[in-house]
Amino acid sequence: MKNGLRVLGLDDGPFNRNSDTKTVMVGVLMRLNSYVEGISTGTITVDGMDSTETIMSMLNGRFSKDIDFIMSNGITFGGFNIMDIPMINRLSGIPIISITRKKPDMDSMFSALKLHFSDYMQRTELLKNTSINKIEFSGKTVYANCCGISVNDALYLIKKTTIMGNIPEPVRMAHLIATAIVSGESYGKT
Repeated sequence: MKNGLRVLGLDDGPFNRNSDTKTVMVGVLMRLNSYVEGISTGTITVDGMDSTETIMSMLNGRFSKDIDFIMSNGITFGGFNIMDIPMINRLSGIPIISITRKKPDMDSMFSALKLHFSDYMQRTELLKNTSINKIEFSGKTVYANCCGISVNDALYLIKKTTIMGNIPEPVRMAHLIATAIVSGESYGKT
């Protein structure tokens, strides 16, 4: 893989479940050498079902021909707004790697969905359409869902884009920017 390849890192902004109905979603388009080429923003509904639509809108935006891979901070945004990884990959043809630091507790997620959402079956199916892979590199561990990309290629991309810690730089930058947008601050810490 060449350094000129571009990754769209995705993350959502913080929100207050008791008062916020929307939050921001940020996409940072970055080359493997950490050069930022662009930023895209959208909004998603807290606990809604529109993250997939928002992501597809970003993919079809002005950087549509430049995105080689997608990396995200998990598959749920704005609470339980679950992105449909297979659908995004199928419609865009772009490989996706969703990364978390901790192994997701799927049983707890299924229980919470059943308790709080009338459409829990649809949301549960989105979660069941993913697979969790433990990825270890340089003494670090992350858990990743991969769609349209092998675990070995995902490991390469994660290693290539992680500068410090265990979160790839495109995702880390998206997190910082989303947090700054919501809080109105010009700095942040992940």
